[in-house]
Amino acid sequence: MANQIINKYISERYDRWLDYALYHCTHSGMDDEAIDVLNEVLIMLIEKCETNEQYMLKLYESKKGQYRELDFFVLQMIKLNIQSPTSPYRHKYKPIPLDSNVDIQRLDLIDDEDIEQDKSGDILIQMQKVREIFDNLQLSDKARRVFSWKFFECNKFSEWEGSEDKKELYDIYNGVLELIKNKLNNRELF
Repeated sequence: MANQIINKYISERYDRWLDYALYHCTHSGMDDEAIDVLNEVLIMLIEKCETNEQYMLKLYESKKGQYRELDFFVLQMIKLNIQSPTSPYRHKYKPIPLDSNVDIQRLDLIDDEDIEQDKSGDILIQMQKVREIFDNLQLSDKARRVFSWKFFECNKFSEWEGSEDKKELYDIYNGVLELIKNKLNNRELF
């Protein structure tokens, strides 16, 4: 019941509270943040209403002239969230500190796109090395089929159609993988 009353009152008073938030945000150098501040304050108000309905209902019912105590409560929360550097809003949306002495043109910026392209190129080169080593290994047909099934084709051993059990398949796969790793490590040493 109290939630419905408070929610209806919030709807009625929203525009006036927004004007108040805009006024204080403008004077604090936070021009574009008035709606955000007000919405954060209203979220806190609704959460407080859910935990302490009697207190919020008491604020709503107490009148001073044409305003309610709830108006003064909301206006105080708006002002505190704008002006206090330790307020919940300012803490949550703390701006990144800037150094105005830095010459941006002299910074060595890294483009994320180039890094992604390099990663895919590196993966291709590594896969080609693995494929070359695999092709040059003296392996049985069974070992070739098992390793290709798992490594190159990305299949699961649970889907293997042969008569071998999973332990045997993993033993074969791990053995071939170990041979390839040893060849890669020896190649990199030279």
